[in-house]
Amino acid sequence: MCVHVFGNRPSPAVATYGLRHCVEDSTCDESVKQFVTRNFYVDDGLASFPTVSEAVDTLRRTQRALLHGGNLRLHKIASNSEKVMLQFSTLDLAKSIENLDLDRENLPIHHSLGLRWDLARDTFTYKAAEDRKPFTKRGLLSTVNGLFDPQGFIAPIVLNGKLIMREAFSGDESWDDPLQSRTMNAWTSWLEQLSSLDAVHIPRCLLPVSFSECVRKTLHIFCDASEKAVAACAYLRSVTVDEEVHIGFVFGKCKVAPKSGHTIPRLEFCSSVLAVELGEMLSRELGLPLEVIEYYTDNKVVLGYLSNEHQRFYVYVCNRVSRIRKSSSPSQWNYVATHDNPADQGTRCLLHEQLCRSLWLQGPNFLRENNEKECKKIIYNQSKKKKTTPRASI
Repeated sequence: MCVHVFGNRPSPAVATYGLRHCVEDSTCDESVKQFVTRNFYVDDGLASFPTVSEAVDTLRRTQRALLHGGNLRLHKIASNSEKVMLQFSTLDLAKSIENLDLDRENLPIHHSLGLRWDLARDTFTYKAAEDRKPFTKRGLLSTVNGLFDPQGFIAPIVLNGKLIMREAFSGDESWDDPLQSRTMNAWTSWLEQLSSLDAVHIPRCLLPVSFSECVRKTLHIFCDASEKAVAACAYLRSVTVDEEVHIGFVFGKCKVAPKSGHTIPRLEFCSSVLAVELGEMLSRELGLPLEVIEYYTDNKVVLGYLSNEHQRFYVYVCNRVSRIRKSSSPSQWNYVATHDNPADQGTRCLLHEQLCRSLWLQGPNFLRENNEKECKKIIYNQSKKKKTTPRASI
């Protein structure tokens, strides 16, 4: 082939490489290189700026750099600020905005990177597919996978659909056979919940203040497990010059637990491994060192194993303790009560009206304490106890 076609497996990687190659010239500003290399996914860019002037300046310089370096046109611009969009011609704006009177009409819903972005409220929102799939395994799988939620905002809601799907797939029916009555009733009830997802609005900004205005930034990751699922969620805690504390939901993930063969302590280890994997990824993306991450669990068995250095473990435990300690130290792990653990809600199924005011999105209140020493609700200090291997079934 003389060109790279859409749908070819390596085409997105080639497109990304070509875009970055256009700004590798030494004449490009460092801020332009940072914007292109860090904020673009294939051909879509999403970034935040502290001021309107900085946003407009960066976009204009990027337009010139891409045009000069690769004859590429940066357009389809959308912003939650009318002042930003008024600085560009209508040909440079997104199609849903180019014919809009920004002085009189409200900003619309804009689709960015697969998410529905309400420009007027500056929030992310969701909408389930209006066409109902057939009540079969195939239709069930299509509906669950049709909910695109890369950051895990509505993970506790999607979890319910995954659990129903697991129950349906345990039967002997074929892909296009009707579901059993019990499964169909649960599935119908969940679909009614999905129809109200458009009422859920998630703030786009992690924090109400600029990231550069924060003098202290720490990442707090919670994990938990139940018989149904394992979950982990992360929150960014920032302190400004005026000693104001702000908490923002960063990332969450829920995974369906295996049906059998795993005890609760084993699942708690799985959730702890999931937490350190989130920590590594978020440390890289947010530019925060691993040392400023605090981990929380409500299982003292896991904390006991992480602090124990005098006895040998079973192979299952040893592998997971090694993985956890590869990216964290025992001093970074803390005990938190179950009712203060937001990951506990990630192992349960929430309704859409419960989500917005839940700990899953709001984070625990003790993180909002001004004194960082009081921020940790309860610290499980294993060094003050006799160092013995906890008696638990692993």
